[in-house]
Amino acid sequence: MNIKSILTACTFAAAIAFDAGAATAIDHAAYSHDSYNGAVNPKWLTALPDTLRLSQLSLPGTHDSMALYGGDIPQTQSMDLETQLNAGIRVLDIRCWHIANNFQIAHGIVLQNATFSDVLNTVDEFLAANPGETVVMRVKEENTGKNNTRSFADTFNAIASKYPGLFWVPNGSSNPTLGAIRGKVVMLQNFAGVLQGISYSSLENQGTVQDNYELKTNWDLYGKWQQVKSQIMSASTGDSNKIYLNYLSGATGAFPYFVASGHSSHETGAPQLMTGLTTLTSPNTYPDFPRVSCLGSLCSIAFLGTNQLSSKFIADLKTNYATLNRMYQTLNLNIRLSKRVGIIMADFPGISLINNVIAMNK
Repeated sequence: MNIKSILTACTFAAAIAFDAGAATAIDHAAYSHDSYNGAVNPKWLTALPDTLRLSQLSLPGTHDSMALYGGDIPQTQSMDLETQLNAGIRVLDIRCWHIANNFQIAHGIVLQNATFSDVLNTVDEFLAANPGETVVMRVKEENTGKNNTRSFADTFNAIASKYPGLFWVPNGSSNPTLGAIRGKVVMLQNFAGVLQGISYSSLENQGTVQDNYELKTNWDLYGKWQQVKSQIMSASTGDSNKIYLNYLSGATGAFPYFVASGHSSHETGAPQLMTGLTTLTSPNTYPDFPRVSCLGSLCSIAFLGTNQLSSKFIADLKTNYATLNRMYQTLNLNIRLSKRVGIIMADFPGISLINNVIAMNK
């Protein structure tokens, strides 16, 4: 094992040490399937210094931000866009299906009863009311277009031209200061054409995007959590000039709500689904999942979603990072944790997840 691997192992050993409480505590407020989750943070970026770079911020975001319809398979959000923004969400994931020279919002083949213009109207109104804020927006081409006479990029330009000054112009920069992007949309461009924001593929190519969304079964949830946790630590210890994106979301062989919550159904207050394992037969399996319904030392092991696990892990990182840094210094380890966790993209985010990410900027 090389030095880098040893240091990484030490980092995660320390992380696990202060995350051990996850085995008994559940942050129920990190997941919400309600139309309003109670979070109120319309102006939280306004108080931060202009000199901060985008890469230095910890930002709560939503995956497939407009996917409110279609049932448990395609639905990833329960709050509408205006509610998300007022709750503190600052990164959006907008999927556009190019149909008849317009952009219909879709998740896969499921249309979401909105157009790209509807999205921009809501964001424009929000930024006009809160000019000290910014919105980072991934714009992705979804599906194969149909009945078009122009390119995806040309349709984007035609729609965006109706909102003069709304989109930040990069001018050669891929990591703007907060002061330069207040009141504007910073596009993470995920389609072909002249670059008009930050290239999404460039973030993928530099290895700072975690979006491993495919779970074959519910039992892949713990592996997804390990990837999420690793990315949180990478953002905390990594290059402060690089933008880190971390998708808590997953699907395919598991419902999006289950990946986010570990619940037996999508309701906000639904019970945790059981893994079928107990501490008698599998005491060391899924150590971050909660032990419940205990009879003495015999407990059932329940699933726990990426929202709850991430919310608690982030809160613990904020509480313990200074102590861990002193430990690393004492051990002469070349590791330094920061409070930065990067961009956290979630399905059905609850109030505590949003607030805990925001708190990392303070």
